[in-house]
Amino acid sequence: MDYPKLNQYHLKIWNDQACGVCQRGPWTPYPPRGPAPDRLCPSWEHYRRISYSAQGWIQAARNLLEGKLEMEPRFVEYVYACNLCGSCCNSRCVINGDQVNIIKAWREDLVNLGLGPTDPWKKDAAGIEKEGNRFGRKKAERGKWAEGMNIPNSGELVYFVGCVASYREPALAKATAKVLKASGTPFAILGAEELCCGNPLNQSGQMKAFTEVAKKNVEALKKAGAKTVVTSCACCYHNLAFEYPKVLGQLPFKVIHQTELLARLVSEGKLKPKKSISGTLTYHDPCHLVRLGGKIIKEPRAVLQAIPGVKLVEMEAKGKVAQCCGRNPVEQPELSMTTGNNRVKDAQVAGANTIVTACSFCDWSLKRSAKNLGADIKVVDINQILVESLGI
Repeated sequence: MDYPKLNQYHLKIWNDQACGVCQRGPWTPYPPRGPAPDRLCPSWEHYRRISYSAQGWIQAARNLLEGKLEMEPRFVEYVYACNLCGSCCNSRCVINGDQVNIIKAWREDLVNLGLGPTDPWKKDAAGIEKEGNRFGRKKAERGKWAEGMNIPNSGELVYFVGCVASYREPALAKATAKVLKASGTPFAILGAEELCCGNPLNQSGQMKAFTEVAKKNVEALKKAGAKTVVTSCACCYHNLAFEYPKVLGQLPFKVIHQTELLARLVSEGKLKPKKSISGTLTYHDPCHLVRLGGKIIKEPRAVLQAIPGVKLVEMEAKGKVAQCCGRNPVEQPELSMTTGNNRVKDAQVAGANTIVTACSFCDWSLKRSAKNLGADIKVVDINQILVESLGI
């Protein structure tokens, strides 16, 4: 069998030295030299086998391209075991940040060969094809959360809500809308015309379907008159801002994350948090905002520090080296739980009683893990904290 997408990275795959810094901490010998977080790779932490790390997958890919391995069903399952958080991309090895791209290319080859994706990702794709969302919920219900809020369906600033906030956690969508309204910022939503951003398709190598979803979303946003698109989900932000241009070229609008807009509105005095928030907060950086294309680190912290009474503490791994929330509660439930549990424990070690994040998937994963651990800790979205402080 031929693996043309994977073979594009053959030089890096062959140059991999199997040093292991991609899955191990707390020290990396490569620039910038120095301490790294105690945990680097979620898959390594869960499976505790070298094969379940970037080192293992890349060595397996090399053996596959050399004809020493065949893609049997269990091997296909193995290729889909990584959650693509990109933590390994910080290890500065000879792969030079392409670890995630290599695994995504491999999955795309498997899909094109009819060997992938695995069943959970097929189910996501079926839901998106039928109803425009990963849950397979009725398309007409996508904007139900906004009933009675008088939000138009066209405007220069469009809030792209995402599947989780639209269907599973409508409180997140409502909080975002309330904060934007309180700032006097005109905005619109697409409602039933919004489709899944395509993250599960892109992540699983179903690129033809991903490209079609991207086209439809871009057309809907253009029709709505969007000049700027704001997302409250880090996954949506990543796909619209970084993945859509790869398959469609330059977009006719700007894509920003909610924390960028919130930080500006606070600095301009259009949002004035007034009610004191007690307790000790820690901010969880979503992978897609700090590592996988995005570099949004200061903005959410500036928003939180503008809230009276806030005591903000940092977890050991923050910013670019932040640990993943778990990311895929449905597709990789056990891996997601292990990863989320570790992150909740990080917050507890830091002395926080509230975890604040800025991604609906992080919110979902961390709440799931906090409940599993029986942890006395709250998980909230940054907009929900603002709603409380603004008194709206």
